[in-house]
Amino acid sequence: MIFERVLVLGCGLIGSSLAASVREHGLAKEIVGVDEKYELMRKKNPFFDKMAGTLESFEEADLCVIAIPIEGISTVVKELADNHSLLNYDLITDVASNKRSLLEAIDKLKYDSKRAFLSKFISSHPLAGSEQGGWESASTGLFDKTVCLLGTHGIPSGRDHYLTQDLESSTHKQKVARLERFWEGIGCRVEHFPLQEHDQFLSIISHFPHLLAFSVGAFMSSSDYDNISKTIHGTGFKDFTRIAASPPSLWADILMENRSCILSNGKQWLESYEEFIHALEKGDKGRLKTLISKSSVWRNSLGKLKSSL
Repeated sequence: MIFERVLVLGCGLIGSSLAASVREHGLAKEIVGVDEKYELMRKKNPFFDKMAGTLESFEEADLCVIAIPIEGISTVVKELADNHSLLNYDLITDVASNKRSLLEAIDKLKYDSKRAFLSKFISSHPLAGSEQGGWESASTGLFDKTVCLLGTHGIPSGRDHYLTQDLESSTHKQKVARLERFWEGIGCRVEHFPLQEHDQFLSIISHFPHLLAFSVGAFMSSSDYDNISKTIHGTGFKDFTRIAASPPSLWADILMENRSCILSNGKQWLESYEEFIHALEKGDKGRLKTLISKSSVWRNSLGKLKSSL
């Protein structure tokens, strides 16, 4: 057991799967959830010992995990930072797939509130999910053998001596180590990653690939082979389009939040795509084979290199 009480703010797919995994691995004595829809959940959601609609219902916790949709991050950061009773939480983390709103919210805090919040906060992002949304799709194995990014550097402390000193203190390092054990305890491999670079990196490995899958799904839905392709298809087609079934509302928020990075990567991808199109138009089999080989070598190296982070 690592924590006495874990509080999960936001009890959807990620929040409920996290609670289920914590229970499965015995990482906390008590798991409590806060969600605006708790009245609908508490009689059916089996993953929490207690549920409530506001943070004020649980003024103490060893770990508070912010697992709400992106648009609510700024409000929650301000609420946690300004409400000193909520800073009874020993450790605070988030699981947001974009960090821009988070960083902006931290940067806007008044100095004393920012320092108090950052003394307890370490950003997380477990690279886990499902094309299915909602707590009903929660799974104890969602985080098994996944990577969790910890944003332990790149926090906007500016040149402030005291903020920098807080983040480099032995107390803060102990919190980082405790959070590492927590994520490892539910099956993740922890990697430390610069928080300021998070969104650019995620746009490459997650957000832009989702956009491509959505575009293929939209193309197929209006093609002449819309219906027949649903019953006759290969495993490659099914694998490639799996994430096109992801929750529309969630992914519209993610893509809009990180649109500047996605658009930048999209322009670079178009250059690569046009190379393939040009080779096909010219009937240049040699060039086409070279481009495919380049892609194949990259794909076959996934998971075989040690992280350089």
